[in-house]
Amino acid sequence: MNGVLVLDKPGGITSQAAVNKVNRILRTKRAGHTGTLDPFATGVLPICVNNATKIIPFLNNDYKKYEALIKLGIKTDTLDLTGKVVERGEVGIIKENALLDVFSKYKGKINQIPPMYSALKKDGVRLYEYARKGIEVDRPARSVVIKELGLLELNPPFVRIMVECSRGTYIRVLASDIADELGCGGHLTELRRIESDGFKIEDAVTIEEIKKGTVELTSLGDALSHMGQLNVSAELAKKIKDGKQIIKKSLKPDCMPAFNKGDRLRTYEDANLVSIAEAMIDSSDINSLDDSAIVLKLLRVFN
Repeated sequence: MNGVLVLDKPGGITSQAAVNKVNRILRTKRAGHTGTLDPFATGVLPICVNNATKIIPFLNNDYKKYEALIKLGIKTDTLDLTGKVVERGEVGIIKENALLDVFSKYKGKINQIPPMYSALKKDGVRLYEYARKGIEVDRPARSVVIKELGLLELNPPFVRIMVECSRGTYIRVLASDIADELGCGGHLTELRRIESDGFKIEDAVTIEEIKKGTVELTSLGDALSHMGQLNVSAELAKKIKDGKQIIKKSLKPDCMPAFNKGDRLRTYEDANLVSIAEAMIDSSDINSLDDSAIVLKLLRVFN
């Protein structure tokens, strides 16, 4: 059993607890998720099972998509519904055009200051450990990208939004910043991830469905479908499995896909995934190389 299971994570448990539940049901040797969701959050949590744990660093994880609900007028110390109320403000009349103007300030590349209640470390200590002691420490701002920020529903004091963002974006911080910009403060009350690592909520299954045994895993190759594919001979596949790098002499240039230096490719022997490799040159320059030159450097090998 090797592949990716897309779990619709329930609220109220950590991402690791969700993995442990799946692990017990499927009785796998090992499993790991591809990106943490807060305990109160729900939605897409890809879980890599057995050999699929090898591909976690190579998944298509540039952008993630969320639906979130902001409650205006109440600020909490955690920036979400799990925290203590620290401030209340008057919501007043919120007009859609004014709200969209605020949204426009947060689209594109922005800087975020990580929240104190987070797992990031400062001097070897988790930020949430400082926060629980009432200590606030300086945190450097981090650059993130908000690709899309849309309004789904305006029903004051609630605002429902859709966010497509880069990895590492804190939706709690975004929600708090938007509420502060409106002048009333606010916090996140719901968070649902609807897309992550190339997997969508329509692909996800619940823990109850997994218990029924009707779940199919996404194959390693399909999970890496964002990569180009290079088909290799049985002879070359054996060399790759022995740890030999892929050199010019082993390849047929007319059978290769186009690629650029730094691109990652899947190599296949028939229907079997053999390796993930990184291009050392542009494919257009291969004829200028010596026969012994490395064209593709091995990153992962699958036996």
